[in-house]
Amino acid sequence: MKTMKTEIITSAQNSKIKTLLELQEKSKARRREGLFVVEGARELLHCISTGYSVHSLFVCQDILSENALCEIQEALVGKPCGCFSIPKHIYEKVAYRGSTEGVIAELRCKSHSLADLAVKDNPLVVVLESVEKPGNLGAILRSADASG
Repeated sequence: MKTMKTEIITSAQNSKIKTLLELQEKSKARRREGLFVVEGARELLHCISTGYSVHSLFVCQDILSENALCEIQEALVGKPCGCFSIPKHIYEKVAYRGSTEGVIAELRCKSHSLADLAVKDNPLVVVLESVEKPGNLGAILRSADASG
C-alpha cells in the first residue's frame, strides 16, 4: 500500500493470519478479542462510514483494484490500524467468499443494546442473533419490509 505503513506477510503460519482465521471460525475468539471480520471493499467502506474502527487490514494487491485501494486509504486517513500485504495464495486461504475483492479487515466490535435504539411509536423491531446463512437474513428482511 502506498500511503500506509504496511507489513508484508509471506507465510500462512504467521500469527496474524492464524488470528484472522480463528476470528472467522470461532465466535469465542471474536468475543474474547472484541473483533469481527469483514471481507470486501464495499463492505469495509460501509463499516468505516458507520463508525467502526479497523484493527487490522489485509490486502492482496494482486486482486484489489487501485480505485478500491485509494478509497480505503482515504477512509482510513488519521485512523490508526495495522496494515498487512499478503500474497494471492494466502489471501485465497483466508477469503471466505468465492468472488472476492482482495481486502479483508478485522474491525472492533461496538456494544449495541435495545436501549440504544431510537425508535418511533409502535415500531416493528427484529432482533437476530447468530444468523449463519445470508439467505436467512435476506428472508427476514424481506418479511419485515413487507410488513411495513
